[in-house]
Amino acid sequence: MPYFAEIDPQTNEVLRMIVAKSKHWCEYRLGGTWLETEKGKCGKGYIYHPDRENFSSPRPYALWTLDDKCQWQCPVARPDDEHEYSWDEDAQAWKHTHVWVTDEGGPLEAGDGLILSSNVEGYFTKGEPAVVTVCECCDFANCTTETYYSNIVSVTRSNVLTTSETEQPGYVENAYWTWNTVSHYVGNAVAYYTNVVVYDGVSVYTNVETAQEGFTPVYTSNTSPVEIEGYAPVLVYSNVSSDRYDANVYSEYTKVVTHYSNISVVEEVTYSNITAAEYANLNTEYIVTPGYTAFVNEASNTSIRVEQYAALTPEQRAEYTVQPVAPVTSNLQYHYTLQTREVPRYMKELDGGITAMCVQCDHLLT
Repeated sequence: MPYFAEIDPQTNEVLRMIVAKSKHWCEYRLGGTWLETEKGKCGKGYIYHPDRENFSSPRPYALWTLDDKCQWQCPVARPDDEHEYSWDEDAQAWKHTHVWVTDEGGPLEAGDGLILSSNVEGYFTKGEPAVVTVCECCDFANCTTETYYSNIVSVTRSNVLTTSETEQPGYVENAYWTWNTVSHYVGNAVAYYTNVVVYDGVSVYTNVETAQEGFTPVYTSNTSPVEIEGYAPVLVYSNVSSDRYDANVYSEYTKVVTHYSNISVVEEVTYSNITAAEYANLNTEYIVTPGYTAFVNEASNTSIRVEQYAALTPEQRAEYTVQPVAPVTSNLQYHYTLQTREVPRYMKELDGGITAMCVQCDHLLT
């Protein structure tokens, strides 16, 4: 079914998207102004441009303009290089977010300044006066050790079936019991004898009832309810499963082992992994039960809350003593254990044995 967008007639903003039979159905059943569109072409908040008969996303910034394909274009072209940028609306300029740095100046510490490399065009290296400041450490190793914290969420026990054609310790025999009878006998009997002679390319057949020299017997299959010499018995089997087998009832049955099997229990553990920053946030003394004021009657060994205490007379209140109850807190960190793992890094090997990596930076304007 087609997609339809409801348009605000004043602003041309898309109010909602639905799947419906037709534009007429939308207008008749729901009211409003509707346009047929395609899935993924627009969404709520998009703007319809009647002069272009197309949709665009909301204008990201005041000075950005719309091109012929209804895509917003920045007033300043984005630098055409391998570094990553974000748009600074206040400065009306692109700013670095990640840059490629070479190892010419050695390892990097957070806060180190970077300059454009004199040996590799378009790349940065450590130096002053800085045009970019590094936000993270970088030792130019091909992998880094990442710290995280893990907690077991659930343990699922499942049975795993293993089969074997041969008997093994711990395996269970899978068998059934069988017995057979002869239902009938089958064999071949000579129906007649035949001979062929070719005269002037024509085959002339002769069939006789008795065997003669040069004649070939022609057989036909016959069945018999009684045994006949030369006839093969046709067996009919009657099988009984092991759980129904009774030696007193099925005394003539023979056991047939199909295979051996073993069932083992496997535990599948599901983990919840969090970052070091998320783990630090768990150390907030999470309040499970807020604190409150209790009023205790020692004679009856009972306590009441402030709402009940307020309703008592002064004489009744004299029987109670005030006892603050501290909040119940829980530090969730103890549920998690420290884990580490090696994470590969994307690196570039440049000419002259120089290595480059992309690092996050706090940038100056380009």
